[in-house]
Amino acid sequence: MASSAIPTIDVSPYFRSDEENEEGKKKAMEQIREACITYGFFQIANHGIPLDSLSTTMDMYKTFFATSDEEKLSLPDYLKSTQESAGTYEHFRIRFSSSSAFDVCPNNPPPFR
Repeated sequence: MASSAIPTIDVSPYFRSDEENEEGKKKAMEQIREACITYGFFQIANHGIPLDSLSTTMDMYKTFFATSDEEKLSLPDYLKSTQESAGTYEHFRIRFSSSSAFDVCPNNPPPFR
C-alpha cells in the first residue's frame, strides 16, 4: 500500500558535474517515474530556486486566481471546471515555446508579466 505522504525527490544530482552523479540522476528519474505512476504528482527538493522567488510566485498565483472569472476566461490557457464537475478546479498553463513570442501573460497581477 502506498504512503499518504507526498513523494519528495532530491534533484541535486542534476546540478553537479561529477561522474558519480550519474547514479544519482538515474535514482531521481526512477523516483519521478514511480511517483507519477503511484501518486500522480511529487515535490522536488534541492532544486536551487531561492525561497523568496518561490514565495513571490505563489503570491502572484494567488492574486491571479482571485481576479474575476471574466478576466481569467479571456486567456487562452485558462480552464475552470463546470458546475457539473464533482469539484471545482482552476488551471492556468503558461507555455514556453522557442518558436513563438511569449505573450500570453495575464495583466493581473502586473508582476506576472
